[in-house]
Amino acid sequence: MADITRKRTGQFLQIIFKLLLDKPDGLPAKEVLAEVPKSISLSEYESGYYPSAPNSPRFEKIVRFATIDLVKAGWMVKSKGRWYITQEGKQAYHKYPDPEDFYKEASRLFYEWKRSRPPEEGLETEEVTEAPKLGLTFEEVEDLAKEQIKAIVEAINPYEFQDLVADLLTAMGYYIYWVAPPGKDGGIDIIAYNDPIGVNGPRMKVQVKHKITTPIPV
Repeated sequence: MADITRKRTGQFLQIIFKLLLDKPDGLPAKEVLAEVPKSISLSEYESGYYPSAPNSPRFEKIVRFATIDLVKAGWMVKSKGRWYITQEGKQAYHKYPDPEDFYKEASRLFYEWKRSRPPEEGLETEEVTEAPKLGLTFEEVEDLAKEQIKAIVEAINPYEFQDLVADLLTAMGYYIYWVAPPGKDGGIDIIAYNDPIGVNGPRMKVQVKHKITTPIPV
């Protein structure tokens, strides 16, 4: 099996940091990973696939796994499928221009964090995967779930989506008074109350847009 060195991993990580340095709002993880092959030539091994994970190139697994160290070092934040660089991460990027030193320092801070954790707490969900070759990471599963949910929502018709919104409001504790039947509804699709009979306000009037084709008046 080809050996992925610390220096090589550090090169991957510095590429994503360079991309995110001037992106205060971060970028979707998939978009970041897609830029890596554009910035560095991948070996046959890096562009290949693990047998247990044939849907994403091996280098993506390597990067996702290595970024765990960056997150625990406080250099990077992952939230809802987006990656961000912290101020500490920006400072580290400039302080450690050598990719091997960059990754070594992140790893040192990760193990420092790990040692500070009570033994009974164990590792967080994302760290349960011991190596990228073992399959999907938690982050990838989360991204995949979001994509599947998006595909399902886009595939249903507007009235099914309207019912879905009504069910969501019910799950949130609201009481559905009325859901518009198919046809013209005068701009109101759902009326909901805070209580079963609408004694306590406010009354919620909902306009549901499955796919926005025209601006919604504010």
